[in-house]
Amino acid sequence: MQNNTPRFDPNPTVSQVLSGNKDAYRLIVSEYGLLVRGFLAARVYHLADAEDLAQDTFVKAYEKLEDYELGTNFRAWLMSIAQFLLNNHWRKNGNRATVMEKFRHDIAESIQAELKVAHEEVDESRIPKLLDCITKLPDNLRKVIRSGLDGEKISILAKQLNLQANAVYQLRHRAHIALRKCMNQTPSPTRS
Repeated sequence: MQNNTPRFDPNPTVSQVLSGNKDAYRLIVSEYGLLVRGFLAARVYHLADAEDLAQDTFVKAYEKLEDYELGTNFRAWLMSIAQFLLNNHWRKNGNRATVMEKFRHDIAESIQAELKVAHEEVDESRIPKLLDCITKLPDNLRKVIRSGLDGEKISILAKQLNLQANAVYQLRHRAHIALRKCMNQTPSPTRS
């Protein structure tokens, strides 16, 4: 199945920003925001840290936009900034890190090469379809997916839904099955 959605070309937008149209940078943030946040959220313990680092990534990229060589891989350039800021975050917080954060850091570093390859293989064009599939889920399954994305504990979600923890795990399993099924469906041709 081939996706006919054109890929975003950041180079014209970068040129606009460098020419003085600073508002055009919003397009870059909009296009790459989910990618950068997802990359960082998978590597830090607190979602708030991922959000802060993502914001810092876009600020730093904006400040260094003149250093970007037009026509090269913007995504790789941006992700290298995110990785640099993440490494600094780990270094600064190393002394204060909890045991879990240290564990996550060590694991992430040990599989960094594999994660980079997997990350580069992600088909960004599938993200809008995933978001559409999430909106089609029943309300309780959407809540389960959202709580997972937010890193919320099962016990908190169980209280909110007035369920036992094992029932929430079952809901999560059903939500994942529904999302997989939705993502694997090919769109039906429209009739005129």
